Amino acid sequence: MPKIERKKHDVIPDKEEDIEIKTGRFRLYFQNRYTLISLTNDILTGVFYMIGSLAILTPIPDIYGIYFSLVGGFFLTARPILRIFHNVFIYNDAKQVRKEEQEAEQQKDDIEDQEEDSEY
Repeated sequence: MPKIERKKHDVIPDKEEDIEIKTGRFRLYFQNRYTLISLTNDILTGVFYMIGSLAILTPIPDIYGIYFSLVGGFFLTARPILRIFHNVFIYNDAKQVRKEEQEAEQQKDDIEDQEEDSEY
């Protein structure tokens, strides 16, 4: 059974980005999950368009070819949406601001403690 590992993102430690699939001696490494999703989307787009084109050329009802072409168009439209999701990051600045304020307070307290210790 292949073993799948996920790597963590440096900016957001809890965010999983990279995917590594290990099977025996071989390893598949995807730089991030959006690459894998995008490649799967491209393959499905091609498959649906090819099936739709072949269905139009054969004696089966044309409606099947139209449906497959429509599904291929849906996947073609999904590609730029996936790229937008890949390139847009939303951060919770309130947590970061609180963390920076706490660090500043801690540094201020440390400086005050050092000044008090130096006085005695």
